[in-house]
Amino acid sequence: MFFMLLCPILLFSCRHKQQETPEETIEYPVSIIADTLRADLSDKTELYPLSEEFLESFLEKAHDYQGHKIMAKVDLPQEWGIRCVERLPEGKELWLVQSQSREWLYLVITSGFGTQRILDLIPAAVNVANESNDVLETEEWNTLRMPDGSFLVNKNYEWVRSVSKATRQQVMDNPEKYHRESHVVEEYIINDMGRFELVEITDSIPNYNAVIFFYNRNEKPDAWDDCVERLQSFCEENNILYEEVYQNYNQVLIQNYDFSFSVTADITPYVGNVLCGMVLMKKDEEPKTIPFGSYEYMQMSIRRYFKIAATEMAL
Repeated sequence: MFFMLLCPILLFSCRHKQQETPEETIEYPVSIIADTLRADLSDKTELYPLSEEFLESFLEKAHDYQGHKIMAKVDLPQEWGIRCVERLPEGKELWLVQSQSREWLYLVITSGFGTQRILDLIPAAVNVANESNDVLETEEWNTLRMPDGSFLVNKNYEWVRSVSKATRQQVMDNPEKYHRESHVVEEYIINDMGRFELVEITDSIPNYNAVIFFYNRNEKPDAWDDCVERLQSFCEENNILYEEVYQNYNQVLIQNYDFSFSVTADITPYVGNVLCGMVLMKKDEEPKTIPFGSYEYMQMSIRRYFKIAATEMAL
């Protein structure tokens, strides 16, 4: 009698196991990852779900990457998806993984062949902010894929303290107490082992021409905006880079128009007692300071410094 009762139980158990179906395999879109990667919070691109095993491995390794670490005091999100997969040599794959909050983008190298084993990863784009105790932190990273296949990562961080309880003199005497910035540029390649390799940037910055327009935040001339706007258009037409700053003269970020390179310049030695004006710069040459004046005077100064014939300039 015992044997007769046991058989139906075993039979039911076997049938139950046979009815279990394996986890559904998701087909990820295969494409070439874009040359420029930015974290756009309004992005509505579909994100495909990650397996629990992959997500667990990803979260364990997310902070274990080479190079400069994120400075803003923010937590890594726990919900992620995949945008697309790019095929690499020898069966490896490059995954573009994004947080559901759209604030983070990672490039993840996997072993491919359906194993989903993570070989290496780097954050490619970040767009985060944190406000606490009258301090606002913002951090933005973006990545440019170069023609040779390398990845150039621009990492920008800003820290701003509220000046609502400070006097003008307090801010001027100790500006770093109220505003700090950090700009880092790193280059990565994918080596033969399928790992990201941080490349030492020696002198990869090409020759450039740049104009830094500067003024004291509280003493901007009335004619400044109109004059400088015309000069900036004038610079752009002649392939001259420009930046406009009113503080942190020791950390002026100069970038070209497609973000393929950037350099941080310290114009403090050239500003001296000049309250407003411009610093003209060339790579490996002594900068020149021009006090603020008329549009015609400042345009002429730019033309002479960069040795551009008057016939080539738009008046």
